Amino acid sequence: MINVKKKREFLNKSTLGKMKRYKYLYILMIPGLLWYLIFHILPLYGILVAFEDFKPRLGITGSPWVGLKHFINLFSSQSFPRILGNTVFISALKLFCGFPMPIILALSVNSIKNKFFKKSVQTLSYLPNFLSWVVVYGISYTLFNDYDSVFRNILVGFGLNYSDPTANSETFIAFLVLSSIWKGMGMSSIIYLASLAGIDQQLYEAATVDGASKWKQLWKITIPCLMPICAIVLILSVGSLVGGDFEQIFLYQRENPSLSAISDIFETYIFRNGIRAVNFSAPAAVGIFQSIFAASLVLITNRVAKKLGYEGIW
Repeated sequence: MINVKKKREFLNKSTLGKMKRYKYLYILMIPGLLWYLIFHILPLYGILVAFEDFKPRLGITGSPWVGLKHFINLFSSQSFPRILGNTVFISALKLFCGFPMPIILALSVNSIKNKFFKKSVQTLSYLPNFLSWVVVYGISYTLFNDYDSVFRNILVGFGLNYSDPTANSETFIAFLVLSSIWKGMGMSSIIYLASLAGIDQQLYEAATVDGASKWKQLWKITIPCLMPICAIVLILSVGSLVGGDFEQIFLYQRENPSLSAISDIFETYIFRNGIRAVNFSAPAAVGIFQSIFAASLVLITNRVAKKLGYEGIW
């Protein structure tokens, strides 16, 4: 018992000693901790709305408690399977089609020797990320609409038939995926470029001395060194399978309501049945379901990554 007490006293003293030694760093943490507390922890009180028939005039504490009513209504709704299927399908396409693209872009940019050209390619690839979906929608309308778009005029000029891919149910999902990849892959490649910069150059020098070609160096050195960070990014990205780009889909649905059947996701459902209908309880239940489902996917993916020999996210 005496040894245990001494160990505890030693640990307490060492912890206090570290806090005193690094007190200025702890002081610098205070604004970040306050921000996290105010905007992430305290708002969790609002999840009670999902278990109530929330009335703004009564507030959270005064609204009648209904338990799991909104969850039962959600799961028994005829539209739930369709919305869940659309959300997972669109997000999965974006994830698995878009996940390799930043890696390929980073490898391509990293292989460029001319510094000016390299910086130019990087800058141009980052720019789409800073465009809002409203701007992207305006650009796509100018390029693809059925009336006087750039591509329509070109194809009709050659005597070919034309159909707007943003308004055609057969091509709309592909357009969503491709535009999402185009918009985000430049910024996503930054993390891979940073990882490539951290690879020990002596490995490449040794491989060159041994007569390894650039292709072999890519497969034997570069890609294996990138795999740990790829695993982490994939684990974190899997959580987005029940989410989506609300602005992107909503803008096209607003112009073509017929596309809702194939592209309705949880975010558009929440907007229609929550914000527009001034009904906060049912969408809150949807949000909790999304969070739990996403967390489960992340945990499963993390477990699989660890089984395959990667570190995972914890």
